[in-house]
Amino acid sequence: MSEFALSEIIVHADRRVLAAVVTHLCGDVAAVPDLRDRAQIEAKAAEVLPPFLDGSVQPSPPSDDVLQAAMNHAVGAVVPAAYRQMAREQAGIGPVEPQAPLDAPQGFHVLIIGSGVTGVLAARTLLELGLGNFTVVDRNPEPGGTWYVNRYPGCRVDTPSMLYSFSFDQDPDWPEHFSRQPELLRYVKAVADRSGLGERLRNSTEVVAMTWDETAQCWQVELRNVADGSTERVAAHAVIAAMGILRVPKFPDLAGRELFCGPALHTAQWDPSVSLEGKRVAVIGTGASANQVVPALAPIVDKLVVFQRSAHWMMSHPKYGKQLQGIEKALFQVPTYREWHRFSEGWKFGDGVTPLVQIDPNWPHLERSVNAASDRFRATLTAYLETQVGDRADLMEKCLPNFPPYGKRLIVDNGWYQALRRDNVRLETAPIVQVTETGVTTRAGHDDFDVLVYATGFQADKVLWPIQVTGRGGADVTARMEAEPEAYLGLAAADAPNLFITPGPNGTLGHGGNGILSAECHVRYIMESLRLLFERGARSMVVTDQALAEYNEDLLAKLPNFVQSLTTFDNWYRGDRDRVIAIAPKSLLEFWNDTRAPDPAAYEFA
Repeated sequence: MSEFALSEIIVHADRRVLAAVVTHLCGDVAAVPDLRDRAQIEAKAAEVLPPFLDGSVQPSPPSDDVLQAAMNHAVGAVVPAAYRQMAREQAGIGPVEPQAPLDAPQGFHVLIIGSGVTGVLAARTLLELGLGNFTVVDRNPEPGGTWYVNRYPGCRVDTPSMLYSFSFDQDPDWPEHFSRQPELLRYVKAVADRSGLGERLRNSTEVVAMTWDETAQCWQVELRNVADGSTERVAAHAVIAAMGILRVPKFPDLAGRELFCGPALHTAQWDPSVSLEGKRVAVIGTGASANQVVPALAPIVDKLVVFQRSAHWMMSHPKYGKQLQGIEKALFQVPTYREWHRFSEGWKFGDGVTPLVQIDPNWPHLERSVNAASDRFRATLTAYLETQVGDRADLMEKCLPNFPPYGKRLIVDNGWYQALRRDNVRLETAPIVQVTETGVTTRAGHDDFDVLVYATGFQADKVLWPIQVTGRGGADVTARMEAEPEAYLGLAAADAPNLFITPGPNGTLGHGGNGILSAECHVRYIMESLRLLFERGARSMVVTDQALAEYNEDLLAKLPNFVQSLTTFDNWYRGDRDRVIAIAPKSLLEFWNDTRAPDPAAYEFA
């Protein structure tokens, strides 16, 4: 298996994950009588693993009872039985019944907009299910989506790589526990290559407009070649808009922003030809991208001033920034260890978090937390902050957030606090008054800079922009989405037959799971929707007004129960809107269940 002895490997295993492995491979709910007894767990592992390691015995899917016991061990708590099937599928434990082939009518053509994680997955799944008449278009010159566009220094995923990966391709030999942008881009491109998309993939091609053709019951789509500007029109019987919601850069509304004479870079529009070494650099913003770019720039610039409007909560993770090699890598070759590790991490980053974001209506301290568990978590995060800057009263005051955890996106510390301690770095909290030709003026004074960096995120409400979508009856779907972003299950818009937006408004989660899991949920729903369309012998399906209205009524009733909806602070989930429009007020399990298959009663067929 590796150059390491089994006895060396299991000593480095996570105790809970190893207990789940032992329980699974023994097929015995009582295999681990005491989860606290590491010595017993290691001894049992040493006893049971050898025949699985030499290949003489193959792991088999566990019974429901064994699965339940292993799930409980993996997270150190009782996991509701409702999670069993999701665990079998998403962790790769099995068995999972594959989706049946699609019996599409002859000539049925699907257009996929976007060749990032979701677009590539949708294309791969269509091929697997026997529908090969599709085209993938993307304005970028190669697949990769967000991992192609975002190339700023320090860019990486903030979800463990073993979790931020497709359930069918969990470990492409990840070099780090939290992979960097180049590795993630290679991963998406490799999946696209292995999927055999061939000439169906058309990069450097963007969608300008699409109009629903009532007579032909299809979308007439105008495409433009990004390189030469030439246009063409294609017909698509179904469209999967897999463009993502974090793609349109957001710039702050600052007086004089256009006056600055030097380079001004947005993290989502990075220009690698601009050298920052030895330069005076301003970073405007303190969110997720700033947390990664600031520690990367601090060692190479002459002066770095970080302009902060509000602090963010940050957590530590023992594996963040660490190489995945040696004995740790060997652990993932132990049969079922990778799968149970994935389940364990999925719980920590998923529904293990859900209780922390739900507002207790009787909780008296909403300015700091939303329930008792949230308050304890705040104390944990504050204690971590104190270990980083507790001896710096100036930084402690500036870095302590004044809102509950998860109100804004919770960030994994990428060396942020240590970067702020550097002599050449200053955290500026005085409000910006204006940008000038030479730098930035705040209420506290002026700084000259050579380069400005905008780490100010995205306009998450630009769901279909800049595509002009004209739907059934001439409805301006784009304008309607701009005015009031709404879609049934975050997927289906009114008067837009056979158009699936992934993710659309309130179409993803803000506290648990990850983008790839959401993509797998949405793509499954889309495939089952196409199956329903074909089985009905229909040519189009569109969400009914009643289904959309009832869904939105339920959505608006539940949103105020989640911390992201509190209005005493800003967050990207709400943006400039008066309500949260980016994320769904659901647990991960609810999200997974809601996207298993469409409800025929929610759609009108023609």
